[in-house]
Amino acid sequence: MPLLLVCLLTIAPASVAARDTPTTGDAYAPIDPSTLIAEVTVSPDPLLPSGAFRVARYGIKSLAWERLPLNGRSLARLTRPDNADADGIAYTVVNGRNYYHPGNIADEGLRFVDSYVRTGKKWYLNGAILRANKLRELGVVDGGALFIPYRFNYSPERLKAPWVSAYAQGLALSLFVRLYRVTGDKADLDTAQKVFRSFRPRSTNSKFWVAYVRSGELWFEQYPSSRPTHVLNGFGFAALGVYDYERLTRDPAARQLLLGALSTIRQNAGTYRVPGEVSLYDLVHRTQLKHYHDHVIWQLRDFWVIARDPYFGALATVLEADGS
Repeated sequence: MPLLLVCLLTIAPASVAARDTPTTGDAYAPIDPSTLIAEVTVSPDPLLPSGAFRVARYGIKSLAWERLPLNGRSLARLTRPDNADADGIAYTVVNGRNYYHPGNIADEGLRFVDSYVRTGKKWYLNGAILRANKLRELGVVDGGALFIPYRFNYSPERLKAPWVSAYAQGLALSLFVRLYRVTGDKADLDTAQKVFRSFRPRSTNSKFWVAYVRSGELWFEQYPSSRPTHVLNGFGFAALGVYDYERLTRDPAARQLLLGALSTIRQNAGTYRVPGEVSLYDLVHRTQLKHYHDHVIWQLRDFWVIARDPYFGALATVLEADGS
């Protein structure tokens, strides 16, 4: 079955000021991660009723900047793709038409933010800001939450445009949190809070939703539909976005959702295992894809460190052996 594969592209911004474009001989210095904003006070969101879903009993650990999920990859490439808008943001082609892919844009933005911190080069920061602004432009506010919808139909999951994804919402949440940590721009913090609210459970009959409760468990869905497929790596990216927001704000409502997500992952991640083979991508189609199997392994190792629960690390080791 065809899948909405994640293209992790790195694109250069087109509309950056001349003084911020690469110049031979320019001297730059990395940003000291210890100078980044680590914590900020926000008006907390209301807690959900006690017992709304199961929560884990973890003490959450803060990760250093360089250890944060998706940081430390190769620097963002400063070459433009052939098929991109005026700002160098790549399009995804569906049925011969150009569309923006919110997940790809957010992932590119994360790489640009980290590249800026690691080099101090302003054009990387500009690239991150362009992508954050594009996500705001694409976003729709519904019930106080910012959703960033896909504008093309996705027939394998019977999704009609516009539809939203916990995967893309999680990456966008991480981007706005980390951009705020670098810039201190309140607009980034305000947007992060609105994106965070998209992870509050909603009825599956809502126009937009990415989180719901099933049998006392909180689920974040990559493909929200009448038949949720429970994509594990998409759930992981969503949970890691909530983690970024919880560590920045220490909002009790964010902690409640994070602990609910970690509880669900701990109780269910083992069911995706296929002994001696690549793990399942989801629990309905039961597709097996090595690329996403590898994503789950590093996500589990991050959960091991974040939650200090050796179960996650042990499962990661087992899955790594299965897929080798």
